[in-house]
Amino acid sequence: MEIHPFGFYKTDESDKLIIGSFPCFNGKDYGDWFYSGSGRNNFWKLLSEVYSMPFESLEQKEEICKQQKIAITDIAYKIERIKGNCRDSNLRILEYNRANIDNCLSNNIKHIYFTSKFVEIHFKTIYPENKISTSILLSPSPSSSLYIAGLPQYKEMKEKGLVNSTYDFRLIKYRELLAI
Repeated sequence: MEIHPFGFYKTDESDKLIIGSFPCFNGKDYGDWFYSGSGRNNFWKLLSEVYSMPFESLEQKEEICKQQKIAITDIAYKIERIKGNCRDSNLRILEYNRANIDNCLSNNIKHIYFTSKFVEIHFKTIYPENKISTSILLSPSPSSSLYIAGLPQYKEMKEKGLVNSTYDFRLIKYRELLAI
């Protein structure tokens, strides 16, 4: 069993909420903050490029969230891993992170972003009456690249030379969705 190592982040000005699944344990720790344990997750790199802000330190990651009015937390508080990897499909949620999500769901939140369909499904389970608009971001996890490579839109864009990689495609989609 694993218990979430981080709380949540929000400011009084936060108007966007990004909800992930659960941090990746890299064998020694979970990294310095959300989405950094494996060292391979592209979340911070994507946000850095979308907002043209650096992301190398914890302070820089917090600054992205502060400047862009992003609150951040995860759907799970306690989990068990079915296998020894960080994929969402490997997570068995033992307890939802409801207290931290509730703390983030202030009157200012205008849009909720999920880092995967898995997260959206669980969110809708615990918040079936949610009235805040939502979007699903393409998973920033490297394991989702195979899924993205199979998407018809990705294949078409790659064929036309509009993207060179699944990362390029993700970045386009993050720019589209986070511009809301």
